[in-house]
Amino acid sequence: MRKTLFNLFFCAAAALACGAPAFAAPAQVVIIRHAEKQEYGNQLSEKGFRRAEALVNFFLSVPAVTGYGTPVAVYAAAPKNEDSSIRSIQTVTPLARALNITINTDFTRGQAHKLVKDIMENPRYTGRMVLICWQHGHTTDIVRELAEYSPYGPAAEIFLPDEWPDAKYDRAWIIDLYRGRVTSFKDIPQRLLPGDSN
Repeated sequence: MRKTLFNLFFCAAAALACGAPAFAAPAQVVIIRHAEKQEYGNQLSEKGFRRAEALVNFFLSVPAVTGYGTPVAVYAAAPKNEDSSIRSIQTVTPLARALNITINTDFTRGQAHKLVKDIMENPRYTGRMVLICWQHGHTTDIVRELAEYSPYGPAAEIFLPDEWPDAKYDRAWIIDLYRGRVTSFKDIPQRLLPGDSN
């Protein structure tokens, strides 16, 4: 028994000393879809660019997304090739400029697992909020990866979405975490432009 307790203590101490990923997790992850797009092409529409500008004030002043301060990091889906969408990057460019931070574009839309691993294992993000701007067809992949990542067991029994509605550009998904474990999910309206949903 004494040996077992010692081994458990030693393992926990070693994990702390080595900076184990379990203790390097943000307090909140916010996911948004890129803003409105053109009918053709890989860029935002005029309305999309207006939303991108309006998101600056949203992430600087709305209580629901500022409880842990302004974003410590901003991730946007990287284009796979020169013709791929750059809308996610365009959507958060005004905010990144206002915060004077560089957008992380290390991951493409289908790399949810690598994206979440990068976020959850970065000690600089501990206790802060991280923003992700992605293409809507892969946002649920990110939520699932966050819920399954936890070293302390699965996420709490909470509702997690199956999809991001195809016609919605004006929402924000808020995922709260405690020591790497998803504890709550909220889907809130941005209410930034005329006609936005409630």
